[in-house]
Amino acid sequence: MTIESSNIVLCAPLQQLMDEHVSLRKDMDHFYEITEEIEFESGLAVVQLFAKLHERVSAFAIELNAHSKREDEGLFPMMARRLNENDKTIEVMEQEHEKAEQHLQDFLTEAEQAGNSMDENAAQWITVYAVQAYATLTQHFAKEEKVLFPLAEKILSEYEKEELERLFLVR
Repeated sequence: MTIESSNIVLCAPLQQLMDEHVSLRKDMDHFYEITEEIEFESGLAVVQLFAKLHERVSAFAIELNAHSKREDEGLFPMMARRLNENDKTIEVMEQEHEKAEQHLQDFLTEAEQAGNSMDENAAQWITVYAVQAYATLTQHFAKEEKVLFPLAEKILSEYEKEELERLFLVR
C-alpha cells in the first residue's frame, strides 16, 4: 500500500487534518529546539529551559489531543469499515497515537512529580520523553500524509466525506 500524495486533492475534512499537521509540526519544532538547548546547557539554565519546555509541551498535548480525537473517533472508524479485515493500517495508526500520547503523558507526569525539586538531572532525563514524542509524531504525521489521507480520499464515499465534515464541525 504505497500511495503518493503529490497530486491527490483531498476533501475538506482530510485537508483540515493535513493543515492541522502543519500547525502541530511547528509547535513540535519549537519544543524540540528547547530539548536541544537543554541537552547542551548545564546548571540552572537547564531548569529554566525545562520550565519553558513544560509550558510548550502542555499546550501542545491539548492541541494534539483535539486533532487525534478527530482521527480516532471520525476518520479511523470510517476507514476501518472500508478496509479489508486483514489490513492493519488503522490499527498501526491507533498504536502510534497511543505511543505518542504515552510519551507526552510520561513527560507531564514526571514533571509534575518532580515539581519544585526539579534539578538539572531530573530535567534532562524527563526531557527524553518529549524527544521520544517528537520522533514518534514526526514519523506518524509523514505516514498519515503520504499513505493514510490519500487512501481515505480514495476509499471513502462522498457521503462519508460529508459525514466526516459534519463531525469535525461539531467538535
